[in-house]
Amino acid sequence: MRIAVAGKGGAGKTTIAATTARLFARRGFAVHAIDDDPNPNLSAALGVAPEQAAALRRAPREEIMEEVADASGHATLRLKRPFSEVLATYGVRGPDGVDVLTMTGLLGAGKG
Repeated sequence: MRIAVAGKGGAGKTTIAATTARLFARRGFAVHAIDDDPNPNLSAALGVAPEQAAALRRAPREEIMEEVADASGHATLRLKRPFSEVLATYGVRGPDGVDVLTMTGLLGAGKG
């Protein structure tokens, strides 16, 4: 199952996503949370320790995904590497067993 949380700024998306992820993980489900917010705070909301959060690296889309077109020309994105490898390279595990990845983040002034 995949659950996406979207909405306007300040609506509580991170809080809802983190709470939902932690509840599913506590019930024994394998949970992978992906933070795609330009100001990523999901790891903090999941209870990831600051030293772990410091080790969390932004997963660069161009290194882990590729665009592939099917026979009719419809394009889709797919992983270049196994998800477990991406998670081991760029992710961390929170205290409830939620695996966290950060896909975006502030790159610095004038850097995109």
